[in-house]
Amino acid sequence: MHIDYRLSEDWEENLIDLAAADETDLRYCAATGDVILRTDQTDLSAKWGWIPLIDFALALREIEEALAVTEGSETFEFTESDATLQFDRRGDEMTISGSYTAGEITVPFAAFGELVRDFARRLDTDLMAKRPELKLNPTYQDFRLSGLSA
Repeated sequence: MHIDYRLSEDWEENLIDLAAADETDLRYCAATGDVILRTDQTDLSAKWGWIPLIDFALALREIEEALAVTEGSETFEFTESDATLQFDRRGDEMTISGSYTAGEITVPFAAFGELVRDFARRLDTDLMAKRPELKLNPTYQDFRLSGLSA
């Protein structure tokens, strides 16, 4: 399974002061783009250009943490849309499906966790390189997208 993102071309034109932005602005306005979620057989990507990528990374981590404790289901609801991603853990497997497209992806749960952490690390590295003022924002640092302690 491949989890990736593509920042919107106009995301850097955002007028938010990233050094002082609050949690809501950081999660939903600071970095928007496309979510790439696919295997060779199934594509659950959301190439809409407006997905809040920081929120998506944090939500994936929350979903992985919740399902690490027990089997069950979690749902990610895309902002400003009725579209959802459904995450179902059964035993050692995670199955992901989308309300907006056919098909599902099944991966080992351990691999899902690694992919989620890698996605967040890459997003954090990319954002910090392009917008270093995020280093000055304590709220952004508290997100710990790279998984490191402050």
